[in-house]
Amino acid sequence: MEKGSNDLKTKVPSVLIKAVLISGIITAIILFILSLLIYKANIGDNIIKIGIVVTYIVSCFVGGFLSGKGIRERKFLWGLICGGIYVAIILMISLVLGGQKDGNIVNYMTTVLLCLGSGMLGGMIS
Repeated sequence: MEKGSNDLKTKVPSVLIKAVLISGIITAIILFILSLLIYKANIGDNIIKIGIVVTYIVSCFVGGFLSGKGIRERKFLWGLICGGIYVAIILMISLVLGGQKDGNIVNYMTTVLLCLGSGMLGGMIS
């Protein structure tokens, strides 16, 4: 086995964990700002929904960008994987905390595609 592929095997998990953690931190910061806007400015439901979508896109894009920068091979793939890990964690948390009981599958699939696509785009740009 080549030395380069062995380095990749040890580098990938740590880079992906860091990227997903940073994505989570960005999510927390943006949602905190959004909650302040809800509290202070009494913004409407449409603005809240847009804010949540922007949160998904920005968080996954940054995670994909960091994954691509860190791994440096097949950047789009690692960005896509980072977005997939992020959305899997978000959906698990939502299910555990009792998210929408009557959730529409189209909404879930839209969220998944947004996270995968923005993560992949972040990886491609890195």
